[in-house]
Amino acid sequence: MYAVLSVGVIARYFCSCNACVISLSSLKLFSVSFVCSLFSFSFRIETPFFRKLQKLKLR
Repeated sequence: MYAVLSVGVIARYFCSCNACVISLSSLKLFSVSFVCSLFSFSFRIETPFFRKLQKLKLR
């Protein structure tokens, strides 16, 4: 009985750790993609073509 209980506790602990690692990795992936998109957006704003486009839009 005790062995089955301890195996259940270990399995539950392992599953929760696994879920935590998966959520952390997905969060890391999301933050990396967010930073990349932010960087590309700021780079696009800095390009002269985009500035010309913005000036034309403002007129």
